[in-house]
Amino acid sequence: MKKVLIIGENLEIGRTEEVYGRGFSALGCKVQIFTWKEATATVSSSSLWGRAAWRLAWQFLGKLANHQLLEKANQFQPDLTLVISPRLVHPESIKALQQHGLVFVFYTDNPIDSHHTHTNSWVQGGFPLWDATFIWSQEIVERLKNHGVKKAFFHPFCSDIEYHFPQRQTNPLYDVAFIGNWDASRKREQYLKAIANHRLGLWGSNYWNTHCQEPSLKGLCQGMCSYQEIPKILGSAHMGLNILRPQNEEGHNIRTYEIPATKTLMLSERSQDLLNLFVEDKEAVYFSHPEELRQKVDYLLKNPALMASIAEAGYQKALANKIGVRVTEMSTIYQKIKLNQDGDLLLANIQEA
Repeated sequence: MKKVLIIGENLEIGRTEEVYGRGFSALGCKVQIFTWKEATATVSSSSLWGRAAWRLAWQFLGKLANHQLLEKANQFQPDLTLVISPRLVHPESIKALQQHGLVFVFYTDNPIDSHHTHTNSWVQGGFPLWDATFIWSQEIVERLKNHGVKKAFFHPFCSDIEYHFPQRQTNPLYDVAFIGNWDASRKREQYLKAIANHRLGLWGSNYWNTHCQEPSLKGLCQGMCSYQEIPKILGSAHMGLNILRPQNEEGHNIRTYEIPATKTLMLSERSQDLLNLFVEDKEAVYFSHPEELRQKVDYLLKNPALMASIAEAGYQKALANKIGVRVTEMSTIYQKIKLNQDGDLLLANIQEA
């Protein structure tokens, strides 16, 4: 595998497509990245009218972008195409890309829920076509197989130590730091309310100020932070809080690795996949309801040596799960599938002879 074409939304620092581009380059591959943002720049707009027009005509505009994608693939001739954002990949484009090499997809959202940003008729039509499918939830792996996906693999997120590394303060300003947006389920409100009596640092969108109904959280949000600012923020707190979005409750999220990579104790909502990734009370601390969260925060703040021990163990686990590990896992699966394909082709040629 010498050439890898990555397909994603855009190339902002920290985007999955950008991280995997760095990972495959470090593996020694020649990498090119195709972004929908660039391909649709002349036909889409962030205005209200532009978004409405896109929702109505996305298939027509998407086909124009697919034409650009296939032109790039024909020029580059990739051995592997890795799709990070499959919403605009037409099923026929998957078949065309397979003329050059294997085509993998990594779903960073749940493609079998009903949200329009996660799935559509093209996403569903692609299920049986991918050479390999990767997703961050073992439960969804099994459900994807029931939806016609032939080869589905549990593929955790990873640590990006180039940008996320320890920046611990000697005397942390906060007891708990939470980086995340307000959500309509109000679950995050309820969890933060339970620990609002502590020194709580909160970063996210302005919805915390305009939509949050909990008085104790009003005016607390300090705004959005950049990908590069995450380690400094987490270093300013004793603990980093991870509250899963509803779609991630049966798996895990990228914050799972961002927090321990900064040598900050991860205090996370509990899920089976998380329990398998970070050992409970040794590499991370978990909770399942607001009262359990409150009790854990109270206890940990009284036991700084325990906090330090768990933070160190979580940090070591994060270091063992860098992007290099993930691209090597994909490369191994690539080699196995390619070997099987070559063996099947050889057998077919022998039988024809």
